[in-house]
Amino acid sequence: MMSKKLLAFFLLIIFMLRPLNSHASDLIFYCTPWKEINSKKTLLNNFSIKINNSPLSIFGGDLETKFFELIYSHPSFYLFSSPSGWLLNISREINPRNVALWQNINNEQLFYSSTCNK
Repeated sequence: MMSKKLLAFFLLIIFMLRPLNSHASDLIFYCTPWKEINSKKTLLNNFSIKINNSPLSIFGGDLETKFFELIYSHPSFYLFSSPSGWLLNISREINPRNVALWQNINNEQLFYSSTCNK
């Protein structure tokens, strides 16, 4: 009886002390070209997104902003921010994942969207 309680206590301690990011891994998504939401204009090049725990990098595509950092994790989406002020929202849906990009430059709001698959 004592050994079961000791084992349960030991497992509880291991569960609580494990690294918080141990479940995170590298994720790579392959995405369709960005589509500007206001003008319905589709940009030319496909791109890929790589997430490594909280940093996000965009490879390819037609936009200049390429690096983001996770700022908020919600049960239905992830929110990333870039040093230049862009916000990137990635849905947690399985496939395809919806990606939205937003920036406010000189009171002009730019919105882009895309869909990505793993």
